[in-house]
Amino acid sequence: MKKAVFCLILAFVLLSFSACGSTAPAPSAAPAAAPDPTAAPPAPKASSVLPGSELQQTPTDDPSSEAPALDEAAYETARSLIGEEVTALYDAIGEPADASYAPSCLKPGQGEDGALYYDGFTVATYREGETEIVWDVNLNEG
Repeated sequence: MKKAVFCLILAFVLLSFSACGSTAPAPSAAPAAAPDPTAAPPAPKASSVLPGSELQQTPTDDPSSEAPALDEAAYETARSLIGEEVTALYDAIGEPADASYAPSCLKPGQGEDGALYYDGFTVATYREGETEIVWDVNLNEG
């Protein structure tokens, strides 16, 4: 008898949780138009694409959304300085347009990982104390 009462109470609790937060969709002023069966499907967004699959770039008319042109000489110079101190990078190609730092993923609890943003590429660094090393160089998407 106790088990039956407990099961009934549990069922009511579970039903009440399943109804929480659900609301009927608000009616729209105009009915939605039926999709055009001859239109091409929309390109997937980066968040909806699995790693390793092809991502289609959607053309845009907004020139401000385009990535800056790649300075190939600076990119190759930066790649040649992987493993060197960041001061050698600054001497060779100059200061970055922007930089950001966060606690290190490479060595948790020690140092910081950095991202130095140049035109068309990003330099990843590792900084511990006064020493900052060029870790990797990656092309920007765009």
